[in-house]
Formats: sequence, C-alpha cells, structure tokens
Amino acid sequence: MMKAEGARISIRDLRFSAVVGVLPQERGKKQTLSCSIDIDFLFPPDHDPSRTDKIQDTVDYSDVIEDILRSGLSNSPFLLERLSRLIAEKIASRHPGIRSISIFLKKVPPPVSGVSAETIGVSITYIPENHT
Repeated sequence: MMKAEGARISIRDLRFSAVVGVLPQERGKKQTLSCSIDIDFLFPPDHDPSRTDKIQDTVDYSDVIEDILRSGLSNSPFLLERLSRLIAEKIASRHPGIRSISIFLKKVPPPVSGVSAETIGVSITYIPENHT
C-alpha cells in the first residue's frame, strides 16, 4: 500500500487580458498575459483525493482558473509582481492546506521595443501565513 503526503496542481500558460504596466501605453489598454502556476497542498490521510476520488478533497483547478482571471480583471497594478501576489492571496484564501504557490507571470509578447526575447516575466513562490 502507498501513502500520499501531498499533491501539486499545475496549470501552464493560462492566457488572459489585463491592464498591467508602468508605461502610459500599458495603462491605456489590456495586454495579453500568460500565467503558469504550481500549488502544493496537504490533505488529511482520510481525505486523500487519490483514494476518495472527491473534488472537495483537492484544490479544484477550475476554482484556481477563476481566481486567476478575476484577479487579472478586477485589478490594474503597475507590476507583474503585484498581480502575482493578488492571485496567490486569492487562491490561498479559498483553499486551506496550501503549502506553497509558485507563479510565473509574463506579458505576451514582451512590451520592450527593439528587444528580441521569448519571455519577460516574473516568477515568485509564496508560502501562505496560515501554513503550519
């Protein structure tokens, strides 16, 4: 018999439009952002989703997607770093047992003229304060 001690939910390259940026041209219109996220979480032994097959025993990725999209649409921060924190805080507030939330947030395409780069973004890992 095997024991599971935790799980990870991963979402890659979720694209949405939002106003984020410092420059006047970034503040005036929405731009495409891409969010990749890893959420590590714990669960009590009697609520192991790999055994129970119950959605309430895991972090529902449809809730995570909703949190990402709502955070992007309802805020207009200057920095990607701020938007990533708003996303992480929203997710952590809905889901107890989260150990960490790692977010990679980027602008598609990068808004730097004259520069050829595949990706320009931020990657931050958050540890919820209520994590024990």
